Amino acid sequence: MKLFVALSAVLAVAAAVGDYHAVEHKHIPIVHSELLQSNDGQFKYGYESANGIVVQEEGHVKNLGSKDQETNVAHGSYSYVDPHGVPVSVSYTADENGFHAHGSHIPTPPPLPIELVEAYAKVGSHPEAHHEEPEVYKGH
Repeated sequence: MKLFVALSAVLAVAAAVGDYHAVEHKHIPIVHSELLQSNDGQFKYGYESANGIVVQEEGHVKNLGSKDQETNVAHGSYSYVDPHGVPVSVSYTADENGFHAHGSHIPTPPPLPIELVEAYAKVGSHPEAHHEEPEVYKGH
């Protein structure tokens, strides 16, 4: 019985792997492509494929020559149609403040309740109202 269960499991895995490799991958041509680069770190590239994928990005080195201040800056976008036929578009910026993407399908946090915003403003405007930590709590 154990041999039968083990053999069935092996056959199931083999059948699943066989289905995975049977997926047809068709060639999607690139209908437009561009790439521009300069010696000072500026660049621009983009491409569009026949299935509607569009990508573009450009950037530069900010504070070029100041080794402690140099940073790469880039901004761009990409778009495609998802498997349900819905167009998806993303724009982004990448710089010394990190990577920030924007798109209607990207979740965003809900806004803070106005009461909480007002409470933070009130506490921040009265720093003298903050008390020091009691001695019994210090160091723990």
